[in-house]
Amino acid sequence: MPQFHLGMWSGPSGQINQWGRIAYNNELVCTSVTKAATAYVPGLYSLAHVNDEEDQQIETKLFGKIENAAKPVLEKLIRNGPAKLSVQERYWWTIYLNASLLRVPHIVEMVTSSVQERIAQDLSQPIPEFDVAKGDAPENTLFEWASNHAPARVANSGLKVLVDLIQSKKAIDRIIHLRWLVKDVSTGPRRLLLGDNPFERVGDLYKSRTTISMPLSPTHLFIASDAPDILDHFARMPACDVVKANNQSSLINAKKFVYGDEERDFIDAYLPRH
Repeated sequence: MPQFHLGMWSGPSGQINQWGRIAYNNELVCTSVTKAATAYVPGLYSLAHVNDEEDQQIETKLFGKIENAAKPVLEKLIRNGPAKLSVQERYWWTIYLNASLLRVPHIVEMVTSSVQERIAQDLSQPIPEFDVAKGDAPENTLFEWASNHAPARVANSGLKVLVDLIQSKKAIDRIIHLRWLVKDVSTGPRRLLLGDNPFERVGDLYKSRTTISMPLSPTHLFIASDAPDILDHFARMPACDVVKANNQSSLINAKKFVYGDEERDFIDAYLPRH
């Protein structure tokens, strides 16, 4: 989760409550951390077999650009709601939402490993054209040849697919045309949690009555759907009910950590055990 978004859960001292479990005994632990010291997987988006100036270009050129554009939109959504967004602001928030779904570690690892496996399988099959063209090359398959002579293309193919998915015109067009709502839950006694797997979707994104949501801050929840009655339902729900339902989902869907203030027993009941 980008620091500008996670920072919404910072207290007056700049600290954030990070909830997680000890691996060997599943004991629930709450640690006070800064937004810069939260869970981070080094090298998650690093390109292989490139020079040092290029290995972080996905992080700096893609995610950096998205985050810089999305930060003021997040603040505007909290302050004014979605009705005041410009077309450009709505576009960048859509990109940010789609990236939030795809850039979490377990999705990155799933996409990259599946692409790598598919490439290895496809290029290891007998290819008559390769057998003719390879001449005296010692490699027996196109996969062996590509791994030796174009290692960057092979190793980074999964990340390229991830980048393409984040910028998918189909996903962007769908999300940007959903109806958007920001639910203010500040009147309730409890606050929203933010999980490390924060983008939630109910239903197929490309079918009717889909709904997506993501906490914007401890007191504001973003919701989007193509069904007006679903949004009306959220708009009428008491703040305490919205917070309870969202926090249960944030905990159940978390891969490792959740952030924010909540009763220990509630978190212990829903945060998955190893």
